[in-house]
Amino acid sequence: MHYALRDYLLTSGYTNIYCDFMPDVSKQLEAINLSKWDHTVADINDGSGLAYIQIQVRRSTAQEAYRVCSELFQKLDSGTEERIINLTDEKFCVARPRRGAIILERGGGYTTYYCEIALWGDN
Repeated sequence: MHYALRDYLLTSGYTNIYCDFMPDVSKQLEAINLSKWDHTVADINDGSGLAYIQIQVRRSTAQEAYRVCSELFQKLDSGTEERIINLTDEKFCVARPRRGAIILERGGGYTTYYCEIALWGDN
């Protein structure tokens, strides 16, 4: 699911997006990492599942990292009406934000924020 999310964000204009990998800051300063940290399936398997994704956003300033992370957090919210988000032509999901932008790391010339979302859709 997080690879489909990557495609969705790329077509939405975001760049330097990785799955389960944050490049070394010396090689790629600005980056977004999508890490699946858990995946659950109901006892009655109907072909759907819930993927928990941590989104890490690294930028040259804390303000920019926070802005982009918060923007993604809000973008990936299906709302109370459970609006379907078409990630690709074949993959869709209902997205629920779980934890807003929180600082993860500060270094010389960069800051990383992260947020967490849950994506329900095809397994």
